[in-house]
Amino acid sequence: MYNFKEYLLDLSRNSNVDFKLISEDGEVLFDSIKNENFDDLKCVDLMLEGSRASLYVKKEFEICASILKYSIESKYKEIFSLREKIFVDMLEGKSITSESLYSALPFLSSKCTLFLISVNKNKYEVLNILKEYYEKEDIVIFVYGDYIAIVGTFEDPDEHAVSIKEMIESNAFSSCYISYVNFEGDTTAFVKSFKSAQSYIEIGKRYNLQNRIYNNESLLFEKTIYNVSFDVKEEIYNKFKDKLSKLDNEMINTVEEFLNAGLNISETAKKLYIHRNTLIYRLDKILKDTGYDIRDFRQAAIFTIALLIWKEKNNIH
Repeated sequence: MYNFKEYLLDLSRNSNVDFKLISEDGEVLFDSIKNENFDDLKCVDLMLEGSRASLYVKKEFEICASILKYSIESKYKEIFSLREKIFVDMLEGKSITSESLYSALPFLSSKCTLFLISVNKNKYEVLNILKEYYEKEDIVIFVYGDYIAIVGTFEDPDEHAVSIKEMIESNAFSSCYISYVNFEGDTTAFVKSFKSAQSYIEIGKRYNLQNRIYNNESLLFEKTIYNVSFDVKEEIYNKFKDKLSKLDNEMINTVEEFLNAGLNISETAKKLYIHRNTLIYRLDKILKDTGYDIRDFRQAAIFTIALLIWKEKNNIH
């Protein structure tokens, strides 16, 4: 598959013109100029399928800027396929007939899955890695806003989410958040699924959850806390802020691992690579410092709610 980055590299080589291409959110899509001062460069704005970008060339090549702009915009439109564009059009509220939708995307008429991915590095680099991986499959991948979306039919979405995460971490060396929603149907179903998947990642980031893969079932507890009224959150925060402030990062991590392990001491000790007695000592210390014994289910539930609200209030990520 001839991807956009390969095209830009060929364009620079064949034209003998070095240039930079930077997206509107500051991501460097291509740079063959490297360490040139921006004051010495000519800037031309261009559009990449609804997203603004800036093209920089050396002032001596200013006459070539308009030709480069046309070439880049045209090629991006060609690479940005019809099927990808249909998904973007749906998200932007453009009218699409059912006939044209199912003609271009027949798998939408049966159960399929939307994966939404947020990365902490250049999303276009990750996009190219994913497109190479899915090159021979009937999968649609595109960028929309801050997210990379993958839509298709998958046997086991749970396992596939783990595979996507491992692929991104090992090939792009980037951490990521992944959410997924199973859906079936038309524009309404897809847009609703996209918004749900988006909210899952937002909740995961807001509460700095250790797990980075989310679906509707995995976030039921956090979604409940997320929708608690401001006044109730303030009441709980004020009651617990002094207690939780006594816990350092190691103790917070111990609490989270213990809760994630379903209050299982042996499993938590293995995950933390510590002796069982060391974990018991830490749990006793948490009880002493906070007055809550998180080995008790009820107290653990209350403590979890307080911890999530405390992290949200202090913007701990």
